[in-house]
Amino acid sequence: MPVNYLPVMLSVDHPHPELERWVADRFAALNKKKVLVVGRADLPKEALLGHPSYAKAWLWDVVPEDVQRILFLDFDVVPLRPLPEIPDASFVAVPDAQWYVDRMRSMYPFIAKTRHVFNAGFFVAHRDTRRCFDQLKSFLVTLGYENPYGTVYEQTLLNFLIQSSFDVHWLPHTFHCLAHSNYTEVPDAYLWHLTGVPGEARWVTMRLLQSILRIQPIQDRR
Repeated sequence: MPVNYLPVMLSVDHPHPELERWVADRFAALNKKKVLVVGRADLPKEALLGHPSYAKAWLWDVVPEDVQRILFLDFDVVPLRPLPEIPDASFVAVPDAQWYVDRMRSMYPFIAKTRHVFNAGFFVAHRDTRRCFDQLKSFLVTLGYENPYGTVYEQTLLNFLIQSSFDVHWLPHTFHCLAHSNYTEVPDAYLWHLTGVPGEARWVTMRLLQSILRIQPIQDRR
């Protein structure tokens, strides 16, 4: 039986909300699943005190109680093809680019022994992972929202918390290709994440992709 999940996106201070809507609508059309877009009004005030990425810690507080599994999608992830079946696991993710993993391990010893480091722009989480998200909330509320980990915000802590408690099911890079990688799987990607693309260039790239995909849809290669 295919694994069921609720696709979720966070909409907090997006500079171009029309692109965010396009991502949600395109994912829904490709995968036949309506995306729950969580906005400022849906989040508790403590979720909005720091960088918008910290709001991920409150995901399980805002999805319906009967939802057992969520698929999180960042606002700068472009859906290219329908996703294949998602494995039945507590947490599913894709390893980040190796140069980035090596950098994170050298900077933060507490993740040095993890098998991989996932990019938090895409993951699938079962409700039994909620305690890790609650721990992330506790860390932020107790110690404050100033970013203690350079440019990674919630990602380093989430990696540590999840991988300390669960065996992550690692997917191939075709599921979630990153703009700062050089993987040969990019032509076969299901999702392309424009992480690391600086400033306005990210949104210009998204608009270009929007135009291209409207003219020439990408064929499903399965």
